[in-house]
Parts: sequence; C-alpha cells; structure tokens
Amino acid sequence: MKQVPTRGDKSLILSDKQGFDRRWFAPELQAVYVPARYEQVEEYVGAALSEFGRNVKIASGRHCYENFVYNDSTRAIIDMSALNQVGFDAERNAYFVDAGCENWGVYRALLNGYGKTLPAGSCYSVGAGGHITGGGYGLLSRLHGLTVDHLSGVDIVTRDAALGQVKLRHVSEQSSDQAERDLFWALRGAGCGNFGVIVRYYFAKLPNAPAYATQWSFAWDWKNINQQVFGDLLDLYAEICESMPNTDFSLLKLNHVSNGQIGLLVQFASLPSMDFHLHCQQVETRVQYWQNRLVAIAPAVVAPQPMGGHPGWMQTTHSHLSPQHLTYLEALQTVNGSGPNQFGKYKSAYMNKAFPSCQKDQIYSWLHQQPEGLSADALKQSLLQVDSYGGVINEYASTATPVPQRGSTMKLQYQTYWNNDSLPGKRHGENGGEQAQAHLGWINGFYQSVYADYGGTPNPKNDKDGVVDGCYYNYPDCDLGSHENGKIDQAMELYFQENYRRAPRNLVQVKQRWDPQNYFHHAQSIPVK
Repeated sequence: MKQVPTRGDKSLILSDKQGFDRRWFAPELQAVYVPARYEQVEEYVGAALSEFGRNVKIASGRHCYENFVYNDSTRAIIDMSALNQVGFDAERNAYFVDAGCENWGVYRALLNGYGKTLPAGSCYSVGAGGHITGGGYGLLSRLHGLTVDHLSGVDIVTRDAALGQVKLRHVSEQSSDQAERDLFWALRGAGCGNFGVIVRYYFAKLPNAPAYATQWSFAWDWKNINQQVFGDLLDLYAEICESMPNTDFSLLKLNHVSNGQIGLLVQFASLPSMDFHLHCQQVETRVQYWQNRLVAIAPAVVAPQPMGGHPGWMQTTHSHLSPQHLTYLEALQTVNGSGPNQFGKYKSAYMNKAFPSCQKDQIYSWLHQQPEGLSADALKQSLLQVDSYGGVINEYASTATPVPQRGSTMKLQYQTYWNNDSLPGKRHGENGGEQAQAHLGWINGFYQSVYADYGGTPNPKNDKDGVVDGCYYNYPDCDLGSHENGKIDQAMELYFQENYRRAPRNLVQVKQRWDPQNYFHHAQSIPVK
C-alpha cells in the first residue's frame, strides 16, 4: 500500500483531540486521516486500521453525546468532514449526501438545488455520518417519517476479517447478497460506528420541501405554575400531541425553575402546492386552538431571551406571541442552533401515552431541586424537552428498520449543561470534578426517579400499562449500560428491543457477519456475541 497522507505527531492541533462536548478528549491521539475525495476513503481506512488496529475512530460533526470517538484509547481518527458534497447521482438515479456533511449544508443544497428536503435534525453542525445512520429525526419527521425511512442505499467501507483487507461497497435492498441487504437494514438506525466507515448516503426519493413554515411560541413564568397547573399542562400537551395534524411539530421546553420560564415552540409546515394565504389562514386557526387551550392553564408571557437545549432557539421569533409566517429556509434558520461548546449530559425516553401522575410529580419536583455545591443559576440551561412524535413515523413496522419505536407520541430528551475555564482535556481542573458530579447527580437522579416504577429506565418490559418505549440510540447514554460495566445488553434492549437479538433479522447477527473481530467498536457498540 502506498503512503497515505495523514496529520500525525507534531502536526496535530489541539482541536483534533476534542469533541463538540467539552467532556470528551483523546489525549493519546497520534494521527488524523482526512479523505478529501470519495475514492480516497477505502485507502485511508485501510491505512489507518493497518497502523492503529482497533484504536481507530470515525468523526463527522463531533457531536456524539458520549466519548465514543474522543477517549483515552483513541490513537487515530478518520475525519470525514472534508467529504461533504450533496447532489444527484445520475447513474444511481438518486440524491446523495456525503458522510462529512453537516445538517445546514445538506438542507441548503437540497432546497436550493432541487426543492427537496430531509426530515432530519435542526442543529446545524451535526454531521450526517452519525446522525442519519442513527435514525435521523427532526421537525418534519411527523410529516415525512425518520430520515432512514427514505434511505435507499449506502456506500460503506467494511473490513474482510478473513483477508484482513477493507473494501468499499454499495449496499441496498436491491443488493444480490442477502448479507448486504441485512447490512443495509442495520445501517438504517444502528450504523453508528458498528460495521464500518460510511462514505455516502443515497435517497431514491425525497420529500418536496415546504414552501412555507409558520413558527409560533408560547411561554409561561414559573411563578404562575404550581404542581397542579404543571400536571394539567403535561396532560394537555400529551393530548395535543396525540391528535395534531402531521404538518405540526412541537417542542415543550420544561426548564429548571432557575430559568424562570417554561417555553413551547410549534412549527406548522405548509402542504405541497398550498397557497400562502390559505396556509396562513389555516395556521391562524390552529394557533387559536392552541392558544385557547394553553391560556386556560396559565397566562402567556413574552420570552425575553432564547431558550436553550437541543435544538437551540437562536433567533427572535419567540419574543412575541404572534405566529411568524416564514419561507421554509427562514424557518430552518430560526431553529438552526447547535449551541456553544460546553459540558453536557443527556438522556432520552419515548412515550406511548400521557404522563402518569407519579411521573408528573417527579418531573415537577426535580425541576425545582437545587444540587448542593452549585450556584442558584447553575441549572438555568438544564431542562426536560418533550418533542411531539408519531405521525408518518408510526406508519412503519417496528422491524422495518432497527428503530423499533413506531407507536410513540412523544420523545423526551433530558439535558444538563455546565461550563468552566478549564483547558481542553483538563475538564476537572479546579473544582471542575465537583461541578460535573453535581450536574450528573442531578440528571441521573431525575431520570431514575421518573422511571422508578420500571426499574429506573423507560423499560417497556417492566411497564404493564404500555406508557414508555425505550430510548434513542442517537442520544446515547452510557448509564443505561456499556461494555465496560458489563450491562451492554440492558442498553441495547432499550434502544433496539427485539431488533437487538430476538428478531429473525437482528443486529448481533449482522455484527457477527460484518465485523467479527470487532474493529469498529465503542462503549455502546453492537456486541459480537
């Protein structure tokens, strides 16, 4: 094999070693491989694996919530960020998105070039490489399904264990080899660093982008919300999520009380060929419906500043209570926020039904708790975000892709953030360890208390009433279980349920076939056995 260009040793820069989340750092990193052309990837992957073996990781946007890429064992990284083209492949008769793309670039290229879009996430700098293969979910998913529901093919570099060589291959439902069809199935929700290096995604058909999208926001002051009002709000929100049109999408931001407010963002997408004035007329009716129901709970107020969390609220449409009628591009820009680089921890849950009384009480209680050792406003950015779910997502069978949650109406993301002036890789610094433990203790206690009746997690196996439905693999949480603590099966069951081991086509079997020597692995990767 000829010499492959790489940045290594003294040519590395500090940012090569750190993820978007400042918690994650790779102190022993020795080399970074940066393929800039499609045809280079196979060669670069081969060179990296030959030199560094099982200590090679793959990065796209660096947004992983856990240390799957940036950790103490990482010696080399294949950085896909320079492979970032979006277009139409005439030979395959399909649109394509390179793994190194970021959300914003994908949306702009598809919209401006073809009038198309993806029902993917809104955080602008999240990389397509991990985001799409983990499921892909965003503000148009109720209208068009998950991103992987539109995926028609994947180019991926896999490693042949018998030959010790890598190969770039195209896999799809049309592959002649059943093993390749199984690999394609696995990549539609569980590809994240498990089977090889994804190079390019293909979409034979994509939804037409809406011409317009209206965004409307609502806020309540915490001082007007007692425990009864809070429970009523969660009941109403769950009811609306179950019955809203597929064009509608909502984010309820249940901020910690130190923030001062709770916020709600609703987006109403236009249907194809709908006249702008008709769209506005229909939206005004929908907004009036929301408003009449919500003000009956507590009076609405203006939100004086953007609210945090993912996706971020980066513009100013939230600053008044009137709906903002926007072009689709403007709507994308409004919620197109990844937030600043800081420390963070996340947890997830799917909900099939409204919140039981015990969960409502625990959520209210924990949003009022003040961890010992933290300042009064330290949890100002911390929240439980409740997204609407369902719609077209739920028209697919639970085994159609590895993502089994096809009956949920809400998707939850627990989030906490903190920052300090520590240098990269020195996250514990002076008092940094205590700060981190206080935040982690709060979010872990919060989560375990909400799901105490199911064993501390949203485990559907322990839920006789069918309320909860597991967790989202793209919001990884090593507290659920990992290879290191010997509880990897518990985590994988929460993410993938029967698709993990029990279904006739399952992820462990695919892993055994395509990576039996476990070259592509991390703390929550699909196990070989």
